[in-house]
Amino acid sequence: MNYQKLSQGNYNLHIIQTDRFKTVQVIVNYKNELKKEEITIRNFLNDMLLSTCKEYPTSRLLSIATEDLYNISVNGANIRSGKYSILSFKCRFLNEKYTEQGMNEKSISFFMNLLYHPNIVDGSFDETSFGIVKKGLEEDIRSTKDNPRRYSLLRLYEVMAPNSKLSYHPSGYLDDLEKITRQNLYTYYQNMMNNAIVDVFVIGDVNPEDAKTYIEKYFIPPMNRMATGEHILSYSEFREKEQVIKETMDITQSQLMVGCKVDELTPFERQYVMNIYSFILGGGGDSKLFQTVREKNSLCYSISSSYNYLYHTMVISAGIDAKTFKKTLNLIKEQLESMENGEFEEEMMEKAVATFINGCKEVEDSPTLLSNIYLVHEYMGNDLLEEKIENIKKVTKEMVVELAKKVHIDTVYLLEGGNHEKDSL
Repeated sequence: MNYQKLSQGNYNLHIIQTDRFKTVQVIVNYKNELKKEEITIRNFLNDMLLSTCKEYPTSRLLSIATEDLYNISVNGANIRSGKYSILSFKCRFLNEKYTEQGMNEKSISFFMNLLYHPNIVDGSFDETSFGIVKKGLEEDIRSTKDNPRRYSLLRLYEVMAPNSKLSYHPSGYLDDLEKITRQNLYTYYQNMMNNAIVDVFVIGDVNPEDAKTYIEKYFIPPMNRMATGEHILSYSEFREKEQVIKETMDITQSQLMVGCKVDELTPFERQYVMNIYSFILGGGGDSKLFQTVREKNSLCYSISSSYNYLYHTMVISAGIDAKTFKKTLNLIKEQLESMENGEFEEEMMEKAVATFINGCKEVEDSPTLLSNIYLVHEYMGNDLLEEKIENIKKVTKEMVVELAKKVHIDTVYLLEGGNHEKDSL
């Protein structure tokens, strides 16, 4: 595998040359500061650019074109990355080594056509596609409550850090959706294309010079080169006692979310020690939470912990009966304390390290995961694969115990089923 980063004036081109895949993947990322009032319009723009373009003004014509390119796959997402929002567009196509000469260039041309030549009529996005995309986005925003676990996590973040970037809804807001017009959407599109921090990734068995030539030919660089900054949010204040928030919904299984804020960590703690800590605490069937709360006490249907290093938060989530809330919460607190006391076996450390290393090795089997490694390296300075595998072996039990003292419960959120017997705290 060969990696090159090329500074192309106002954007960076990353070429990851590898013969592990029969496909080629191209990713274009537009990074801007995360603003609450722009989440909805960025989601709208993501869907709009993928729906049609000037050359293929209907979904049917677009579908025919993708079939002619051996079923090229194109998708996008508006990704929250700490203090930033990344509008990320990806295309994956079969390498011309397995189709016909010239298909790599044609595929990249098609992809860039979608991004840079949208279906604009009289200075606005076309009315038909605009209406379809708006309806779909409205349905997505309204469907938040359809998934109790997703809704519970969003509500946890809202009450845990109100008015912070952590509390923003990734799907957007209905009030903001109503303000979007065909005209101001196009104005936002033009502004973003000219003023975003842009990175282009090419992953596959390609000639680097050919890849560079095709990108330079069809990609339209931003007019300005924007400065980037720190992605990660941190906290300087912590609650002396956690807040407890309860809400009801007509659901069968209650959702318990325990939100923890984490002291500022060193880069090594953030990348490695926290992964080991979270795995031992709630990373699988052998974890302390699973074994104690589910297996020994039968108090939950599922339980796990996950760490979001971009927001310095850890969330313990569990599906429970509302009547077991108090006992479940007490057991969770006991397990957090036991981590501080080092009450876990070296065997768990070894299993966590082995799981981490296996995950690193699996990355090389996926162009998306592989590109994510280089993307995070570019944006956050995280280590690349070989360094990750060597550094995870350096984590000691003492490091995990010391880190455990930096985890503080901030908010307990319970979404309880309306028909369940309640357990007051």
